[in-house]
Order: sequence, then C-alpha cells, then structure tokens
Amino acid sequence: MDSSASSNAAASAPAVGPVGLADVLGWSSSVLGAPMLLAPRRFLRAIGVKDDGKALAWTLGVGVREHVATLNIVANRQRRIGMWSRVAGDTMDLALLVQAHRHKRRNAGRLYGAMAFVGGIMTLDAYTAIALSRADRVHVRDGAGSTGVGVEHDTGGGPTRVRTAITVYRTEDEVRRAFRAFDWRGFDAATLEGSGEVRFVPAPGNRGIEIHLDHEPAATGGTAAAVLAKAAGKSPDQEIDDDLRRFKSRVETGVLAQSETSPEGPSARRQIWHKRQPAQPVGGGD
Repeated sequence: MDSSASSNAAASAPAVGPVGLADVLGWSSSVLGAPMLLAPRRFLRAIGVKDDGKALAWTLGVGVREHVATLNIVANRQRRIGMWSRVAGDTMDLALLVQAHRHKRRNAGRLYGAMAFVGGIMTLDAYTAIALSRADRVHVRDGAGSTGVGVEHDTGGGPTRVRTAITVYRTEDEVRRAFRAFDWRGFDAATLEGSGEVRFVPAPGNRGIEIHLDHEPAATGGTAAAVLAKAAGKSPDQEIDDDLRRFKSRVETGVLAQSETSPEGPSARRQIWHKRQPAQPVGGGD
C-alpha cells in the first residue's frame, strides 16, 4: 500500500481517538489535586470559599479523587472509561461550588471564576470522552436494515482454503483502493476481484466495510505437505490471514501494529514457534 493511501486513510478517521489529549487531561488532574492536598486552606481561600472543617474535608476528598483520576485515565487502556469518570467528577465539583456559593461564600467573584473554570474543563472532558467513545465504536447505530452479512458455515474445500471476513472502518471506495494497492503475498488482488472470490459489503451499524474472502491457494506436495506447512505456520492460508490483519491495521490506523516478538506484524509462524511472553511494542510501524 503506497504512502499516500496510508496517509489518506489515517487522516480520514482516527482509530483510537484523542489519546494524547486524554493523557494531558489525566495528568492535569494530579496538578489540580496537589494544592488541595498540600495546602487545602490556601486553596479554599483562593477560590473564595470559607475554610471551615467541612469544606476542608471535601477539599481533601476531591484532591484524592483527582489523583485517582490520573491513574484511571493514563493507566487505563480504554481511556474513555477514565474520561467519563472525570466528567462525572467535574459535575460533582460544580455541584460543590454551587453549594459553597450558597452557604460558604467568602468571595463571590473568585467563586464565579472557579465555576467558569470547572465548566470549561467539563466541556473539554466531555468532548474528549465522546471522541474516544466514537473511536472505540461505542456510539454506533444497531445496524437494523444493513446489508452486511456474516460468513456462512462451510467445511468444504481443501486444507488451504480461506473462507473468512474482516471489517475495515473505512468507506467502500477507500477499502477497494487500498485492497488493490496492498502488497498481498498469498494472491493477486485484481485476479481475486475478477474471479468473485472477494466481496465488499457494508458492515452492520455503519461500522465500515466487510471484506468477504473465499479463496483456495494452490497447495504443493498434496494434503500431507499442506498439513506440515500449517503446523509450521507457513501454509498459504495462514499467510493470507496474517496479511488480512496487517491490511486492517494499515488501512484503519496508517501504521502496522508491531511488537518485539513480531516486528513484521501479525504472524502465524511466530505465534507457533516463539515462546509466549508479553509482547512489547516496537518504536514505530513500517
């Protein structure tokens, strides 16, 4: 797949959402929480609230929550969960400030400023949480009326037959162009399209395009050789499965998902022969 197609696919719709912004907001929680724990009375006076015992207790509690929010966002693979919890915390903070304005007001101007600040942060947090949820395919329609279909159960064919489907979160035109440009090892894309062995259909819920593949590569050496090749992770159908996963990663994100144990991307051979251990990501995709 050429670099221009990769960059266009990556720019059209990010696959993981604003993770960097979520991390910045996560660390900012600790920055906001630090003065609440280290100098709670000074913090209360700074926002225009009387520093009595009850207000101190609430301030310390919110300070602890802010540090927990940092961990919940930065250390959580699904950052949208931490971001939504932060939105809930912002809502609570606004409610506390409203109560403080009614019963513990020391400086109305400073309190209004604190409310405006929390309101702005809540807006940014909500935007980030929604964007992350959309990237995780949370906010999608139920797919009623979609023409996307699953793969029918079929046990026919030889030992190298590939009958599978993947979903790529892109438009049909983008998927078709990328499919023709991708460097497939197991087949020729144009030949496969011409023979009808590959189909492109809308995925349920507007989740992109399903690629349905029904192809049987030529097996050299007969059934026994095909079985041995599969055991070694080198059979044609395994190469095609690996290529499909690489294709999905490349088209949806613009990069190839790699790790220490599989620097070339998904690999059936490495899964079979390499000792299982937690995979560490490498510096960048190819």
